[in-house]
Amino acid sequence: MRPSSALPIAVAVVVVAASAVAALSWRRAPPSPREAHGAFYVTADPGMRFGGRVPGPPLRARVGQPVEVVLENRDTVAHDLWVVAADERAPYLEPAFPGARTRLLGPGEREEIQFTPTRPGRYRYVCTVPGHDGAMFGEFVVE
Repeated sequence: MRPSSALPIAVAVVVVAASAVAALSWRRAPPSPREAHGAFYVTADPGMRFGGRVPGPPLRARVGQPVEVVLENRDTVAHDLWVVAADERAPYLEPAFPGARTRLLGPGEREEIQFTPTRPGRYRYVCTVPGHDGAMFGEFVVE
């Protein structure tokens, strides 16, 4: 093999290997907030966003049907998630339903909560860390 023809082959091998490593290490995010087993999957992302956007993705549930919410904190600061009345603002927040709040999660932590909405209406889910609720919120609709 001539030395000049070995260089393109070496470059091709490196490109293919790098592509394989990138494909194996890439984590696919769920296409929507709802996971396959019926839970809502919500991420707390850098830049104070739920699901990578402001407002966070809307969540829909039915009165009397149990709801599971999974919060994963992908940020470098602590976050939580509470479902509250649509007109409530910090610092006077109360969960709209018993159990409709996570604990404060550190970076990389994840928590699942379960609760049953008892009243129809429009609610919000928010991060209750002081100063976060202005950007970290989304709509939670109970039908």
